Amino acid sequence: MTSPQSCAGILTHIRDHVPSDKSQVMEYLTDMEHHYAGHPCQKEISDLFASLAIQSFSHVEFQTFMSRVQNPDIIVEAVLGSVRSLLNERNGMAAESALLYILPYAEHPNEGEEKYLSFRDFIEYAYYITWLSPEQTFKVHPYQNCDILFQSGQLALLKGEKNQARAIFRFLSELSPVNDSILFARADMCREGRILNEFRNLTNQCFEYAWKPDDLAHAYRNMGYYLTEMGDYTGAVTCYLMATTWEDSPETARELAYIKEKAGKEPDVPAILSHGREILDERNIPYGPNPKIIELMVSYAEECKQDGDFFEARKYLSRAKALELSDSLEREIEVIERFIEDNTIF
Repeated sequence: MTSPQSCAGILTHIRDHVPSDKSQVMEYLTDMEHHYAGHPCQKEISDLFASLAIQSFSHVEFQTFMSRVQNPDIIVEAVLGSVRSLLNERNGMAAESALLYILPYAEHPNEGEEKYLSFRDFIEYAYYITWLSPEQTFKVHPYQNCDILFQSGQLALLKGEKNQARAIFRFLSELSPVNDSILFARADMCREGRILNEFRNLTNQCFEYAWKPDDLAHAYRNMGYYLTEMGDYTGAVTCYLMATTWEDSPETARELAYIKEKAGKEPDVPAILSHGREILDERNIPYGPNPKIIELMVSYAEECKQDGDFFEARKYLSRAKALELSDSLEREIEVIERFIEDNTIF
């Protein structure tokens, strides 16, 4: 295992030996990238390479550099991570400057009759081919291209270019069809534009596809907002309370206070908690995660166990448990962890 201190030492060494002659920087960074390919500190080192490349190269030179390195995808991901951080800080100018270096890598290979789709995780792929389009023929393309486009859509939003952002997100929904992050972005635009019917439809899709606890909580908060706007305060409070099962958010307290003000009285929380399923059933809102998602995760974990991949099995059982909050899944995870511990040679 490599310590953070030794990683820091490598980064300092690379940084301190960057040639002062700019004509030599590309050869130096290329040599260093080859030298540290596969190193335990590769992510941190690639982050540094990405930063130095953007500081040193034009867009054309950056593409030349990328054609020479052994792991271009890791460097693109490093730039992409920087773009995400800058967008979160609402630094649109710096985000756009960095994004321009990697936009050429967002091209999607849809040509002729072949269809390409992208998925963030195996479970999205499994859900698509099992429940949405089992007969469709397509090829899987790495998700990174879609992520670059997604950040360009977020940048367009930050710049106030709403039509451009809307077009990007709609296009991405076709390329990555089981992706809550894209659907949430589209829903946010509907919310801002007061297109509430489409907002609800998109939120229903988010419920169906959610495989992460924070996405499921987000879907409940979105539905809480919709029901508040419809004047259905009992349904709205139920959704906001359901969301807290998977994620705490300051938005929940704010919205509950707003509902209290609008309704002119305190919501009857004990009654809502007692009849939550009934309240949601009456409104055609799911109660908890999509059982089909849970089933796919558990089935895939079982396949991984049969193949001897206990780490992957634990990962997907842990994801299922995070959604379903199941004691039986917890016990299965404990058994796998005990097996891994007993069979790990230190």
